[in-house]
Amino acid sequence: MKVKRSTLVKNLDTVFSQYIRLRYAKNEVAECYTCGKKDHYKKQQAGHFASRRHYSTRWNEYNVQVQCYGCNIGNQGLQFEFGKRLNKEFGDGFAEALLIESKKTIKLTDSDLQDMIQHYKDKLKGFM
Repeated sequence: MKVKRSTLVKNLDTVFSQYIRLRYAKNEVAECYTCGKKDHYKKQQAGHFASRRHYSTRWNEYNVQVQCYGCNIGNQGLQFEFGKRLNKEFGDGFAEALLIESKKTIKLTDSDLQDMIQHYKDKLKGFM
């Protein structure tokens, strides 16, 4: 039976979010990228610099960082602070380049999505 595309996207979002929240966690505690709040990774979120509506950067590991609920939802992602941190960490102009990248149209096949799901499942094995 063929899996619905919306289910593939949801599954990829789930596994990718878990990876983002765990990749820099220490003893399952992750730090918010924009305010520094530390909490259990399950209480943190995967915040996007460029909106997740843009598939070209939705699953980009630079575009998505750990954020607390307050920053990601309460403060709409604190995009300005997020961008300043990206530029500090990866070089001047990095945030702008991500925004430009986000405007590109890409076509992901169901197979591409399935491959990405498996890729992040494999990466998560290193944390378990």
